[in-house]
Amino acid sequence: MSEQKFGLREFAAKHGLTVGKHCCYGVYGGYRVHVKYRAMANPACLLTVVTDTKGRNLDLEKYLEKHKKELKLTAYGVVGIGLMASPQLYAGVFRQVETILDKIVAYLKRAGFPGADVCPYCGKPLGEDRVSMVESGIPFEAHAACYGGAYAAAVKREEAQRSAPAHRLRGIAGAVAGALVAAMLFVLLFIWWDFAALAAAAGTLLGGWLYCKCGGKNDGFRVAFTAGLTLLVLLVTYALCLYFEVSLSGYTGSVFAKIAADLRGDADYRGAFLLNVIFLVVFDLIGTSYNLFSCLRARKKISANMSRADD
Repeated sequence: MSEQKFGLREFAAKHGLTVGKHCCYGVYGGYRVHVKYRAMANPACLLTVVTDTKGRNLDLEKYLEKHKKELKLTAYGVVGIGLMASPQLYAGVFRQVETILDKIVAYLKRAGFPGADVCPYCGKPLGEDRVSMVESGIPFEAHAACYGGAYAAAVKREEAQRSAPAHRLRGIAGAVAGALVAAMLFVLLFIWWDFAALAAAAGTLLGGWLYCKCGGKNDGFRVAFTAGLTLLVLLVTYALCLYFEVSLSGYTGSVFAKIAADLRGDADYRGAFLLNVIFLVVFDLIGTSYNLFSCLRARKKISANMSRADD
């Protein structure tokens, strides 16, 4: 089979896997796997191997870290019911996927990780009480009771997250710290280049991170407050930069009148001013979009992505 023709469908056919939308899944080397590939996605390739890892997740993480370069991994994660790995592949994608899965599966067998005939939740052999299920888009089999327990636990965790206190004062303190750091960065960039709008993206990202780090809840208020505070602080910082730029130049008249006159009569000065203000808003929105994505991802229900095949 030529390299050009060895795509997802050919890979699935060779190994007896079922083809889905941009993915294939089934039993590979004795383990349930899920291979997702979409060239324009992020990540483009995601490999999942289902197995009971409880009590040995650190061993598996050490293996993946040690062989990260060999397996071409840019990211990986280990949870109680398996591993997910994201290799960075450019050419001959599914030939490389085949090699990577062969190596991972071989390690799992050597290390004694249970295969497709064992429930990944409890680690016991599957019997007649097995059910086909899907979790986060990954199909596999588990005991009916284990599936029920996992679903109930997911719902309970989600309810606890929804009812958790917002701790807005703590979060606000973190966002303020992020905005102040952004203001300092703005001043430095203004001194060096006269263009300092990049500080807005840094401020929203850092402020959003510190909001949660200080105990604030990752909700819509965090996103909106961080965006508004960062933009306000940097606009004030910009005004102060313009004021002191004129004041320290030795000008003895009204500083504000001088700035207003330059905005009216100096095209270059006006252009630089508008460029900073416009891109302050643009970079603030860029950072805010990431914070919004983080918020929506945090609110995403795991239980909504869990289902039995016979439901």
